[in-house]
Amino acid sequence: MGLRRHRLVFDNENFEYILEVDFQLDSFKEYINITEEIVDNEIKEKIRRYKKFLKEASDIQIEMEYDFEQFEDHKIKIFTHQLYYNSLFISLYSFFERKMYQLCKLAEEKQLIKINDLSGDGILKYYKYLSKVLDLNLNELNPEWAFITNCNKLRNRLVHFPDNMIEKSENNFKQIKTLKSIRNLTIIEKENFIEFEITDKNLLLEFCSIIDKFLNNIYYEKVKPSW
Repeated sequence: MGLRRHRLVFDNENFEYILEVDFQLDSFKEYINITEEIVDNEIKEKIRRYKKFLKEASDIQIEMEYDFEQFEDHKIKIFTHQLYYNSLFISLYSFFERKMYQLCKLAEEKQLIKINDLSGDGILKYYKYLSKVLDLNLNELNPEWAFITNCNKLRNRLVHFPDNMIEKSENNFKQIKTLKSIRNLTIIEKENFIEFEITDKNLLLEFCSIIDKFLNNIYYEKVKPSW
């Protein structure tokens, strides 16, 4: 990788990148893996309870309550999974947004143009500040930024809409195309709509890695050898 140092524009004795970014991202990764175990245990526990029910219940009880088991299984897959994975995804996105803002605020102290002088909101505004005001060349991060902006659209959908279904219509074509482009996001095709789900930790861990690379390449710069 060669020698690297933090960019002088972010110079601040009260900011420690390792603690503010690296440590917290490692904590996210550990928590994601722990969460995956919790989800597995929840499913296994439901299966164990149902097997116990089959063993102890009468034929009439089994016949009457069989649909309830299917409903329970559906609840596990939809509600439990979404509760864990959606919450983690939104938390990861919020972390990234805060860190972009934090870096912009560090640099803002030495700039005539302030963050609030720019139009836009959230990460789109902070990206503009980094590239236009601080004049950072972010072209090498285009693939990561494309993934992040797609995650921005997924995050907005999760936060502002009541369900994970999108009607197949001309108005929604672009949004559906964006969701389909997100790796490890499960898309379920229906006749008139699609459903989307974060069904395991892969998307979350990839998001962690991309956030790590993106912030790292903003904060640090390569140092040319003196020889």
